[in-house]
Amino acid sequence: MQTQITCPNCGTPYTADIYQVIDARRQPQLKEMLLSGQLNYAVCPNCGAGGRIATPLLYHDPDHDLFMVHVPQEMNMDQVQREELIGRLVNQVVDMTPAEERRGYMLQPQTILTMQSFLEKVLETEGITPEMIARQQKQVEMINTLSTASPDVVDYLLKERAGEIDETVFAILRAQIEALSQSGDSNQVVPLLNLQAKLMTATEVGRELEKRQMAIHALNRDVKKEQGLTPDLLLKHLIANKDDATVVNTIALAGQAAMTYDFFTKLTAEIDKLEKAKKTDEARQLSDMRDQLLKLQQDLRAASEEMLKSAQQVLDNILAANDTEAAIMQNAGQIDEAFMHVLSARMAHAQQTGNQDQIAKLQRVEQFIVSMAQTDMPPELDLLNELASAPTADDRARIMETNKDMLSDDLLELIEAIKGQAESSNQMDLVERLNLIGNELEARLSAS
Repeated sequence: MQTQITCPNCGTPYTADIYQVIDARRQPQLKEMLLSGQLNYAVCPNCGAGGRIATPLLYHDPDHDLFMVHVPQEMNMDQVQREELIGRLVNQVVDMTPAEERRGYMLQPQTILTMQSFLEKVLETEGITPEMIARQQKQVEMINTLSTASPDVVDYLLKERAGEIDETVFAILRAQIEALSQSGDSNQVVPLLNLQAKLMTATEVGRELEKRQMAIHALNRDVKKEQGLTPDLLLKHLIANKDDATVVNTIALAGQAAMTYDFFTKLTAEIDKLEKAKKTDEARQLSDMRDQLLKLQQDLRAASEEMLKSAQQVLDNILAANDTEAAIMQNAGQIDEAFMHVLSARMAHAQQTGNQDQIAKLQRVEQFIVSMAQTDMPPELDLLNELASAPTADDRARIMETNKDMLSDDLLELIEAIKGQAESSNQMDLVERLNLIGNELEARLSAS
């Protein structure tokens, strides 16, 4: 629901979306928003001040028999008001749950006093224990201390707390840098960037991460140079890094599209060549790498099959629902690339067999998903999508002229961010289009 808010900082009135009920199975996107801190978080459109809105929250996870409610103390409700409110939320959940899925525990939700405990219980269903949360909090505190400490203190703390520095620390650090960069707070970004550079060179974990990043950068550079990833190119980079199994894994994951039958044939040929040359140790090393890559490919295939199986189940549930659009919205968090692949395959099969009723249902699902995605898409991404689809430079120039109010340095930064993601996934065609768009946009901004 939407509620009216008055900004406590500047007094500007505005509306914000508020959610009081989360069903983890039917609304996984709300669970994701809760865990990422985005749920019931309002930002003033005038001054940018923001914060979590104090509101009752009922959480239901039928897969873990978890049914709990949190009513913030700052709402100052008496016992009667609290019970009436909780009863109303419980009835709302019961009404939206099919009769055959209702359980006895739904009659009395567990009351959670603090939001921290509420989040911890949700995280426990993901296998994240309070001990893991406490460790991460200590790591955040350590980052804050290191970013403001003198060089001597930093060196001492890195030795003293070496056991706490793992890949999670770097992930937290990257998230903080990205968040502060988006807010334009360069005074806080610079110390964090310096700390990141220090950790990369002064810690074992950092040196390992840097090695992987350099290997991926070298692969992407050659892919761009050769205008595509080939089995030969992937094999070249894997052999160059054969001494480090972790780096081999990283490169293989980035270049899995080229890990074909032809690739393994070429790798086997290299092993045979070394054996004939009596280079037994090198041959054994490549043979071990081949076993590692075959196992990785098998694991990826199994994970892919599981994803497709899950996507097929979601599609079957949507098609069986009385209200297709409501079912799509309830499963929005599970509509991903695998789901769209299954939808496309099911559509092709229905067309081949001439099943008109199935075709109509599948087309209705596809059309609603497309319209939902277009509605949710930020205008900047919508503009970039249109520019990337434009066939010529003249078409892009016309689109930019029509949308000149949206052309800015922020849009350039967005292009760079998406380009980085595209490079990581080896979408080199998209990278080239984004380079063109970025150059044309930069030229237009410079001329204005």
